[in-house]
Amino acid sequence: MEKNLDNIRHSCAHLLAAAVIELWPDTKRTIGPAIENGFYYDFEFAKPISENDLPKIEKKMAEILKTWDKFEGREVTAAEAKKIFADNPYKLELIEDIPQSQEPITIYRSGDFEDLCRGGHSQNPQKDIGAIKLLSLAGAYWRGSEKNKMLTRIYGTCFPTQKELDNYLEMLEEAKKRDHRKDKFGDELFLVESQETEDKLVLKPMNCPHHQQIYASRQRSYRDLPIKYLETTTIYRDEKAGELNGLSRVRSATQDDSHTFCRPDQIKEVYT
Repeated sequence: MEKNLDNIRHSCAHLLAAAVIELWPDTKRTIGPAIENGFYYDFEFAKPISENDLPKIEKKMAEILKTWDKFEGREVTAAEAKKIFADNPYKLELIEDIPQSQEPITIYRSGDFEDLCRGGHSQNPQKDIGAIKLLSLAGAYWRGSEKNKMLTRIYGTCFPTQKELDNYLEMLEEAKKRDHRKDKFGDELFLVESQETEDKLVLKPMNCPHHQQIYASRQRSYRDLPIKYLETTTIYRDEKAGELNGLSRVRSATQDDSHTFCRPDQIKEVYT
């Protein structure tokens, strides 16, 4: 069942790309896998899009889905693949990498849309894809490297039935209510407003997110672990009288703080 759901979501990633290309023909598509609880696809847009565009994309996906009754795959040579994707530098880079791993080059087609892909799709997307929801936009470097161009990642999810999708979206809303970033430091932040723009800035209230962002700034391997970050830094909080006691009640405090990222089997070694 889980594999089947992954195939459905991978098919939705193709459907998303087909809709985007139809709406913005000059867009460059890159990759679009199924992930836990959904799927995404990364694009290079000629002009930025916003989350206000997501309903329009969803509508186009629903239109295209009516013409998708199967996926058909075929093997091609590197030369044939390069000819098909001659105007897409991202696909050409992927094609160059395929012979190194001795994998066949395959292209899958549904309706009028085809894409470079290893496979794993719904056998009948029109029947299997019952409900789709595009969730958000994010920035993502091509192939996870900050040296490469920043792309636009569109996240979405899909389920065989509308009820399953509704249950999942309800769960997401409940999770947002319990988000520690909102429960923990909502009213205690020092807000700074710009005199020239409407931007609102925040003085650093704690080190944990900072260190996590450093860790997440590029792809990591388990071989890199453990990784330790340590800094002596000043933090600022606008906490109300009586919330905390003693030194913690001051408006700013300098602390030495460290965080360790490690594998489960390294915990004992790191902390003893």
